[in-house]
Amino acid sequence: MTPAKPKWETPKILSDLPLRDEKETKFHFNEFAVTLARLIAAPTTRTPLTIGISGAWGSGKTTLLQRIQEQLASCDGKKTPSFANPGESGKDFRKCKTVWFDAWKYNDDNEILAALVRVILDAMHKDGLFATILAEWEDPRQPKYDWVGMFLNAFQLKFGGLGSGIEFKLDPKAHEQESPFKTHTAFFDHFSEAFVRLMALWVHHTSNAEKIDEQTGALVVFIDDLDRCLPEKTVQVLEAVKLFLDKDGCIFVLGAHTDVVQKAVMKIYEDAGLSPESASDYLEKIIQLRFELPPLDEGQMGNYVTEQGLPPEALESWETVVAGAEINPRKVKTFLNDLNLAWALLVNTGQAQDVERVDFTRWQVLMRAAPDAFKKTVYEIDDLDLRFQFIQRALAWQNGDAQAAEYFREYEKYSRLKRTLKKIHAFGPRFDAKTLDAFIHLTAPPKPPAPEKTPVEVKPAETKVVPETIEEAQIPTQGEARPEKGRRLEALPTRPGARIFAGMEFMPVPKGKFLMGSRDGNELAYDNEKPQHTVEIPQDYWLARFPVTNEQYAKSIEATNQAYNIVIGGREQNRIDGWEKKLDNPVVNITWYAAMAYCEWLNQTCGKELPEGYVFYLPTEAEWEKAARGEFGFEWPWGNDFDPEKCNSEEGKKEGTTPAGAYSTQGDSPYGCADMVGNVWEWTRSLWGKDVSTAEYRYPNNPNDGRENIQADDNVRRVLRGGSFYSGRRLARCAFRSRSLPFHHAYDLGFRVGVVSPISISGL
Repeated sequence: MTPAKPKWETPKILSDLPLRDEKETKFHFNEFAVTLARLIAAPTTRTPLTIGISGAWGSGKTTLLQRIQEQLASCDGKKTPSFANPGESGKDFRKCKTVWFDAWKYNDDNEILAALVRVILDAMHKDGLFATILAEWEDPRQPKYDWVGMFLNAFQLKFGGLGSGIEFKLDPKAHEQESPFKTHTAFFDHFSEAFVRLMALWVHHTSNAEKIDEQTGALVVFIDDLDRCLPEKTVQVLEAVKLFLDKDGCIFVLGAHTDVVQKAVMKIYEDAGLSPESASDYLEKIIQLRFELPPLDEGQMGNYVTEQGLPPEALESWETVVAGAEINPRKVKTFLNDLNLAWALLVNTGQAQDVERVDFTRWQVLMRAAPDAFKKTVYEIDDLDLRFQFIQRALAWQNGDAQAAEYFREYEKYSRLKRTLKKIHAFGPRFDAKTLDAFIHLTAPPKPPAPEKTPVEVKPAETKVVPETIEEAQIPTQGEARPEKGRRLEALPTRPGARIFAGMEFMPVPKGKFLMGSRDGNELAYDNEKPQHTVEIPQDYWLARFPVTNEQYAKSIEATNQAYNIVIGGREQNRIDGWEKKLDNPVVNITWYAAMAYCEWLNQTCGKELPEGYVFYLPTEAEWEKAARGEFGFEWPWGNDFDPEKCNSEEGKKEGTTPAGAYSTQGDSPYGCADMVGNVWEWTRSLWGKDVSTAEYRYPNNPNDGRENIQADDNVRRVLRGGSFYSGRRLARCAFRSRSLPFHHAYDLGFRVGVVSPISISGL
């Protein structure tokens, strides 16, 4: 049987031209246009006058300017204008001639002032003014208008032809006059009177007028898209309006975003130290009347969207569309066009089966509203389930889920993203990981090629000068933190969801998948933390909210009657001098053996507090990393943008440890763990390699390949994580891996305790 011919989808595309028909919208542009047209045409409105119409790009400035021009086109001094009230006639308004100047089209014009005059002259020519002048010029009964010919020919000589084939034969005496054309300012000063008479001739259509009579006529110049010009050109246009065309009977209507124009003025005059207030004063001297396009509400945009002739299924989420595309006519049209094209591609490629269009619309809206960092995270998660969980977690964040909010602290400033997620609320029941993957392939940018690998010198903790004797293990003077008022850990409120074991807070970390390691294209990453891969931790566990402090560690020493010395692993380790001054600071100079002994002491003294089957222990590096960065592979505990105010790293220049939790909660991980990067390096129970001569265990992480065998001897290094106050942002990352021998200790080396289930530990 011959397969049925597919039914192709044709995308519905909306024009990006300015709105022309009031039926298309309920934005009150007609009312605005009538109001401003009556103002301009009223004989009582004094000139010269400059009106500024401000609004963001795409808000309808061009539409409004065009409608004002259309209204004024009926002001010819004879017939009744379209905006006249009952009982009013054409005699109640002055005659208006209009000129349209697209400022941004002349960005490359060296003489933008000349371009503006050229446009005015061209409008005069198209309106038949010069034909009238020529006819009178050839009439021997009429006096010679030498001033007109002189102006036009001089203008051509200085600034180029008018493009209209206009030529004038001048009086021979006019040729004898020397023209001061050293600058365009001098030129316009010299011919100002001539141009004024030329404008009057056009407006009043009589050769007897010396200038425009504002009671009966006006020249109205519309300057559009001024805010799209380069700053230099923007200021040139403003000064042209003020200095040259500031004449009786002249009215300028400027379409530009006031903030953009003000920034342009400040940039041009930055050497003069112009302040925002001064820039505002500058504009007030040029623009006497301002009209700010009022913001649209969702109801107006909803009416607009639903009147575009789109299929009903495309309009089920119009509130979401408006939220994501912003309440802006141009942006909404652009988004709808992109949306309709993407849907047609999905249908015509056969990927739209079992896909709800409303879900596809929601997804497109979300990607339009999301900041680049959010989209980058989505696109870089290769695991379908984790990617799906990330989107669901984002929705939960805006549905009030406190735990989900921990993942999105760095997105709190993005109101558009938050507003869109609230409008979406939830995807439909048919939206799953595979559906999301189909959507991703239509929206994700191509993956960048992997960078060329270059040798990089890794400087982990053990490459520093590591003391080999007990005496050298004391914290050196230069390693002391600058004095600061210590605050007791008790002063920090308990984290929601935390459990208290052995007098310490522990944060729950759920079992399941997470992204471990770094992507190939990550410029911050080293080879030993690649490739990024999915690791599944089989059971729930807890990790201490803070690293072990001096005060907490001292309790174990005192409880075992080791007031000054403790023998661990056959080696004697001195207690740290000066610890009493920093009770809340992380304990340092701790060997791996000492950290393991502390966990064993906790098991003996406080093990009964734990859930059945759980023990105090050092975390594996996989457990540590998941607790540090969450499920979705954050670069730092709080997100993907480094912030020196959220951790004690080299950038903060503390030059020593800070109290545990000093950067909480803003620097906490998604699970609520503090100081996961910076402050002190932290021991894990994982092995770096099989023995001292063997390279490190490579990724993907496999807990059954021997890396969790804690029975290895002294010559096998253990993994360190998190960096310290001595580490820059590259080392103080969640994915960075360092290592040290188990009997080594250093002034920036500490640990934190985990609560784990023995059955999840290979080799325990």
